[in-house]
Amino acid sequence: MSTTGLGFSGDVADYCARFRPGYPPPVIDALVQKLGLTGEHRVLDLGCGTGQLAVPLSAHVGHVIAVDPEPDMLAHGQKRANIEWHLGSDADVPRLGRFDAVVVGQALHWMDHEKLFREADTAKFAIIANGTPLWRQHPAIRQVLEQWFGRAMTAGCGTDAEARRRYAASLEAAGYTPHEWTVGYTHEHTIEELTGSLFSAMSPETLPAPPDRPLFQEKLRKALRADTYAEPMTVTVISTS
Repeated sequence: MSTTGLGFSGDVADYCARFRPGYPPPVIDALVQKLGLTGEHRVLDLGCGTGQLAVPLSAHVGHVIAVDPEPDMLAHGQKRANIEWHLGSDADVPRLGRFDAVVVGQALHWMDHEKLFREADTAKFAIIANGTPLWRQHPAIRQVLEQWFGRAMTAGCGTDAEARRRYAASLEAAGYTPHEWTVGYTHEHTIEELTGSLFSAMSPETLPAPPDRPLFQEKLRKALRADTYAEPMTVTVISTS
């Protein structure tokens, strides 16, 4: 991961803040319980984005250091007394000191995870995948995207079973004992919210131009033949003890 950003800037960061699903209370509660977190603990949220993990975790721990390489993402971070927002990457972790836990939500595929697991000064990790990419869930969504961009949609965002096996093996090699667990829920989008969530996963270069965005949204509506989309979400977590 580079401190110069990964392309999640401008309108893409705005879409992330407005439309990307966060983590409901049962997920946060389970994470806190599994990691044994209390108000005395210091936690690093690495690749924090706009704060979908950092903000709810801040209600349970003493201090959160939220780190991301994209300034536009950090600009959306909520001001909380016990959250520090920092521009940086996994390469900066060794200089940030000791943490009681390090959490990474939907961002580990951008990082040198083997080096991170070896070098982070922490007792515990949690690697969190918030569901399956939308284009892998419903053939109508995939069809709209592939027709729009003229190519197959293959990106996995590091959420698939093979990626999780690699992460678990690397954690074991670094001396941790990983455990995988899940929490399921359903997130209902309006078509506007679904469109915004898809836009939040694009780069500024691939994001449709502003005049074309209503057309993209209407194509989604027609393809799904509905005004809402119920997204089945399975949050999969690899945590360590």
